[in-house]
Amino acid sequence: MKIKLPLLSFSLLIMALASCGTTRSANVEKSSRPQVESSSVQVELSSNPTTGFSWACEIENPAVVEILSDSYKQNPAPKGMVGVGGVQTFVFACKQSGISALTFTYRRPWKGGETAEIRHAKIVVDDTLHGVVEFSE
Repeated sequence: MKIKLPLLSFSLLIMALASCGTTRSANVEKSSRPQVESSSVQVELSSNPTTGFSWACEIENPAVVEILSDSYKQNPAPKGMVGVGGVQTFVFACKQSGISALTFTYRRPWKGGETAEIRHAKIVVDDTLHGVVEFSE
């Protein structure tokens, strides 16, 4: 059963870290198709683990990319406020040239796998280990 959570606006931010240490970022509307280039790619998704939901990522071709980290940071809120959402961040390393599909699933892993949303993306990595991430509609 697919559940829509009205409290969560699934706006998507994608940031890329260039190998020289500079950062390029793009604020992305839900309806756009973001593309960001880098040797490591950072994907940020709105999340609220107080609901029991969190993002999981499946990588179709782990020879091309791997997850370096998966972290969560709560949005700023007044002291004592509960139920505040935030951002879950995945950092991917581009390992070799190729293409890999990514499937992001916003789910409650402890409650029978209940799923609220699924987002599909792909990473294309060139010979210089620079990657392009594109989310489909």
